Amino acid sequence: MQQASGPQGTTLGANTTSGAAGIALGNRVVMRGYVDFVFKYDDNASISPTNQGQQSEAFDTSADVDFLFDFSPLTAELHIALDKDDVKLEQAFGRYSVNRDFNFSFGRQLTVLGYEADEAPGLFAVTNGYYLSDKLAPFASLGTKKTSISQTRRNYVDGIRANFNNGRFGLTLGLHDGYWKDDDFNGDSIALDIAASLMIIPGLEARLGYAQEQYDNQSGSSDDISQLNGWLAYSAGNLTLATEFDNMDILSDEYWSMMFLANYQFANWMGATIRYSHEDYEAMSVSSEADRLTFALLFSITENFGLNLEYSTTSVDSTSVGDYDEFYVEGLITY
Repeated sequence: MQQASGPQGTTLGANTTSGAAGIALGNRVVMRGYVDFVFKYDDNASISPTNQGQQSEAFDTSADVDFLFDFSPLTAELHIALDKDDVKLEQAFGRYSVNRDFNFSFGRQLTVLGYEADEAPGLFAVTNGYYLSDKLAPFASLGTKKTSISQTRRNYVDGIRANFNNGRFGLTLGLHDGYWKDDDFNGDSIALDIAASLMIIPGLEARLGYAQEQYDNQSGSSDDISQLNGWLAYSAGNLTLATEFDNMDILSDEYWSMMFLANYQFANWMGATIRYSHEDYEAMSVSSEADRLTFALLFSITENFGLNLEYSTTSVDSTSVGDYDEFYVEGLITY
């Protein structure tokens, strides 16, 4: 569970491998990770007659193991994700630090656009905040591609980045072989992303980023996929507030979203989160809107074990999906 605090500087572009916490495996290697167990109950009041009133329960178990290597000025990270079906390589990258403020990173890395964390220990709830882009993958015009883009944030891509961080200001510029999930369209696909972050005052951070990729389809024509993302977060004492905005141009489709989040740490062992997101997706033949409201209670049972509860309700304005309610119970072990 995240602890609200007042960070003194931004992490964008910084070397976060050196000095990272975890289990020391010798002088230069650190291991860290988590085991995540989630029970989910949902009630889908679908407009479609075949799915109307559909209810379901499910258990999901996953784990993550990270190895961090520090041979300064060269560092590296290896992240492995495990679930009941597969073992996947999340990240595998090296970093060369030219000096204290400037470094190059190369390999498979996490994309930089988006406020929410990519892994369970960094979240303020059990789930992420968006419904259409993260769950329904509504981008119908991408169906003609070899694979579909089913997630627009928190992805792992291969490439190289130039990074700058002096504590208060962070900047990163990257070139990648594709940018969105499952978008290994062809060998000629190159994506560009750039992001900048400023710690305005201690605890108040603003970040703005942009990513763009040209896609050449099977017919020989080409079009662009682009994303503009910005967020503002304030964290001081026991309170964290954040707001985020996204705008995407996906070939002939348009998508925008916004999110508001508030988290308060009542005690060392208990925190609460309220979160709201709105999404608007417009295509040539279909359009959808979604409003999602989340309430979460986060309990730290021990230093390494958390028990989290979440209730989310989503109202989707589309031809097939209506109101959608979800309830989660999560047990999270970190090490």
